[in-house]
Amino acid sequence: MSIDGILRLQTVEGTGLRFGARFSSGHETTYDSGEGVASASPVEALLGALAACEGMDVISILRKKRLEVTAYEVVMTGERAEAPPKRFVSITLTHRVTGHGIPVSALEEAVKLSESKYCSVHFTLDPQMPITSRWEVIEG
Repeated sequence: MSIDGILRLQTVEGTGLRFGARFSSGHETTYDSGEGVASASPVEALLGALAACEGMDVISILRKKRLEVTAYEVVMTGERAEAPPKRFVSITLTHRVTGHGIPVSALEEAVKLSESKYCSVHFTLDPQMPITSRWEVIEG
């Protein structure tokens, strides 16, 4: 299974660094850096991709358990090195689920399954980089 795409510079003139990506699926996205930023940088997109990948797994698992989720968010924090290439040195994701009667243990299990079995973005990142997960259930 492969994924194909093309990345094109959109800011040919000036100092901006905006690129558009189009994938074989037909989906498009923009990556941005520099003056006049209008989209996520590639590094921000990577952090968001990790959170979204785990989030999709977590919600799918909770739905299979027929749990009533009314809201869900993932708070993302990525600590970067000071020196180039300024890679992520650690990431923390806090999964916050709001719903009715959701056991904390169900959320914990869903997060751990995503991290250990399902999330391809998680498995693509350097295994030496610490990724810490937290979870909170809010009744309501």
